[in-house]
Amino acid sequence: MIQLLLARAGLMFAGHGLKIGLAVGLLAMVVTWDRGRLRQAEQRGIQTERASVIQRGEINARKAQAARDSVERIPADRLRDRHFRD
Repeated sequence: MIQLLLARAGLMFAGHGLKIGLAVGLLAMVVTWDRGRLRQAEQRGIQTERASVIQRGEINARKAQAARDSVERIPADRLRDRHFRD
């Protein structure tokens, strides 16, 4: 029974094999292109995020260094306030 159905389906699609093959090939190309486009967008987002994190780290490092430099310029006696502990 199954063999008969397969034979009839084969005869029905025999004249359209090239068209079906082209349609399947086109579909495979579109799916591949779309996945590549999504992967590229994801990589671009990752690179943007990394650059942002590095930039924020550099800004924070400059702020920390500026704070250290400002503390070094202040005389030691001025750093002692009522909350100072030995």
